[in-house]
Amino acid sequence: MPRINEDICRILGIMHGDGNMSYSRILITDKCREYHESVIHPLFLRAFGVKMNLFHDKNRNSFYSHTKKKTLYNYFVKNLLIPQGSVRKGLKVPKYAYKFTCKQKNAYISGLFDSESYVSNRQAQIDFTTTSKDLHEFVASHIISLGIDISQFSRKRRKNREYEIRIYGKKRLSLLTKSLILKHPDKIKRLEKFLSH
Repeated sequence: MPRINEDICRILGIMHGDGNMSYSRILITDKCREYHESVIHPLFLRAFGVKMNLFHDKNRNSFYSHTKKKTLYNYFVKNLLIPQGSVRKGLKVPKYAYKFTCKQKNAYISGLFDSESYVSNRQAQIDFTTTSKDLHEFVASHIISLGIDISQFSRKRRKNREYEIRIYGKKRLSLLTKSLILKHPDKIKRLEKFLSH
């Protein structure tokens, strides 16, 4: 398996956001077919030489990229330390991620934001919410280190506490997109609406 590079950092972020690891299967969920076909599949092919399969669940209106390649599954578990089962449950940032270069951290958080952020339709705003305090602190610390002001919130919802990062305003979003390269088609369109004026 290859050394960790920016592609693998992005995949790690995607897995930490929308991944599932069960029964030797790697699975990524998203409602946007274009995102699977134009971003996730080329990314896995480039990073690992793996062709992902695509499944459409009409009942849930979602698409699933998946593979049962055992060597890749073992690499994810043993080397990247991606939790088995629902990846987000009890998620902690692996210690090796703190040694990432700035560009690798950007790629990792870009993958996370492609998966888990919400870009507003009405105003220049992006929100990232997680139930992992550890992940929240890692992301917030790095974005602040880029010179971007953020708002942070914590609230109890349902059984879990949620931690939110909010970045508001055209100037801050413009700064953010110079470091974080989002590739999710729906989120790019929303961002461009505010940043193109």
